[in-house]
Amino acid sequence: MKLNLTTSFYKSITNIAFILCLCAMASCQPTETADSAEAGTVAETATAAADTTAKRPAPEFFVIPEDMVRKRVWICEDNVSDIFHVQHDCPVLVKCKGSFRNLLLPRAIEDFGRYNCQECSKDLDVIFDKDAVREMGA
Repeated sequence: MKLNLTTSFYKSITNIAFILCLCAMASCQPTETADSAEAGTVAETATAAADTTAKRPAPEFFVIPEDMVRKRVWICEDNVSDIFHVQHDCPVLVKCKGSFRNLLLPRAIEDFGRYNCQECSKDLDVIFDKDAVREMGA
């Protein structure tokens, strides 16, 4: 009889521990209120609108000087951005909601169709200028 009392005691303790674990797990779940559900809907709508925003077409004309062929630039992959950045801490790049990539300048223009940022790389406007006078390399 003593063996049955001990066994039933351990089963009771095990059941109580299991119920406490379930209660603890249920209490850790986030509760969704009407305000957060509404905010989520607004955020989803904004994201959908941002994804459908038309990016500029890839640049048709560009000339990269020989000394800039190995230059590395940063881009933001968020389906909205169409510019590259020279500085990793550019204020425009910091606002990026997507992922970052660091790649060579020619690849950023050719493969990703990016233009220069007017904040950190305004001096690179000459790359896309058809009318600029350029020196021919020797």
